[in-house]
Amino acid sequence: MDKSMRNKTAIVGVGYSDMVRKTDRSLGSFAIEAAMQAITDAGLKPKDIDGYAGTPVAFGGGAMHLDGVDEISDRYIISSLGLPNIRWALDINGLTSISLVQAMQALAVGACDYALVVRAMYNPVGVRYNQSRSPEAGGPGQFTDPYGLVPMGRHAQWLQRYMHDSGATKEDLFNVVKALRDHAQLNPYAYWRGKDITLEDYLASRWIYEPLCLFDCDMPLTGAGAVVLTTAERAKDLPNPPAYISGFASTYEPGEAVFEASGIGRDEVQAAQLYDGYIHMIWFWLEKLGLCGKGEAYKFTRDGGISLGGTLPVTTFGGSQGEGRLHGMGHIREGAMQVMGRAGERQVPDLENCIVACGFESVPGHAFMFSRGS
Repeated sequence: MDKSMRNKTAIVGVGYSDMVRKTDRSLGSFAIEAAMQAITDAGLKPKDIDGYAGTPVAFGGGAMHLDGVDEISDRYIISSLGLPNIRWALDINGLTSISLVQAMQALAVGACDYALVVRAMYNPVGVRYNQSRSPEAGGPGQFTDPYGLVPMGRHAQWLQRYMHDSGATKEDLFNVVKALRDHAQLNPYAYWRGKDITLEDYLASRWIYEPLCLFDCDMPLTGAGAVVLTTAERAKDLPNPPAYISGFASTYEPGEAVFEASGIGRDEVQAAQLYDGYIHMIWFWLEKLGLCGKGEAYKFTRDGGISLGGTLPVTTFGGSQGEGRLHGMGHIREGAMQVMGRAGERQVPDLENCIVACGFESVPGHAFMFSRGS
C-alpha cells in the first residue's frame, strides 16, 4: 500500500443480519437487514451512500444463481435499498477483503464519499453446501476432482505436512477450536453460542478429509454482514469512534508489507482477527504475519495464548468456526468493533491496533491494520 493512504479511510458503521443454519427466506432480505443496520449505525441515511462493493455469486455447487434469492448483485442492493446517489459500484468475486480494498481505493481517489460493503452467504434447505448438480468436472478440476483432490483435500495435505514437519498433533489443533468456540459464547450472532465443545467431542467427530475432522471446518449458514467506510475527514463528524485503516497488503506473503505500510510494529498489536475457513489457517496466518516463528504456531496456541486474556487474542468473535462462514466479513467487522471499543464482553482492554487477515494458502492474502488513532 502507498504510505500516503495511511489512515486516510476508516470503517464508521457495522451491521449484521440474523445468522441461521438453514432457511427458505431469501438471501436478499438478510442483505438488506445488514446493510440498513450498518448505514444507521454510521449515523447516515441511504441517500448518503454513493459507493458500493460486494460479492454477487453464490459459491455453493447447488446454487440456483437467482439475484436476490441466493445471491446478491450491486443492482439488487442499490434498487432494494433505494440508494439514489450511487456514483461508484462494483461486484467482484472472492473474499470480503477484496471488496474492502476496492472501497478503500475508491474513497482515496474521490470516486465516492461513503462506501457500503456487503457480504451475504446462503445455505438453502434441501441442498448440501457445495453439492454439485453436475456429474462431470470441467476445466482444471477434471484432472483432480474425480480423484478427491478438491479444495478441502489440498488443505488436508497442507495440514498433514505441517503436522509431520512440526510435530503438532490433533490435540494441539483442538486448542484452537476450543479458543474460538469460547469466544463464540460471547457473540450473540454466533451459531455455536451456548454449545461448548470438549476434547472428547472433538476427537470423536467424523473425518471429513483426514486429518481434517468435522469440527476443523467452518459452519455454512445463511446470513449477511455489512460495513460503511468513509474518508478520515468525514469520519470525525460521525457518531462512532472511527476504525482507521492504517495499512494493508495484498500478496502471498503480506506479513512484512502490512507492518511497513502501517508504520506499526508487531509488538504494538493487541489482537488479531485471522481467517479460519479451516482451523489450521490460524497457525498458518500466525506464521505468515511473523507473529510466530515457522513451525511454532501450534505451541503459541497452547495454554490459552490466543484466548481473550492471553498473549495475543485471536479471532475474538469465534470466527468462521464459531460464528459461521461469511468469507471474512466477520473478521473485518470484529476488527473494527475492537478498535472502536464496542466489542462488549469480547473487548480487548486498552486496544489500539488490531490486525485483520483474510485468505488461505493457495491464493494471495489480504492483511489490514485497523487502528484507533488517526
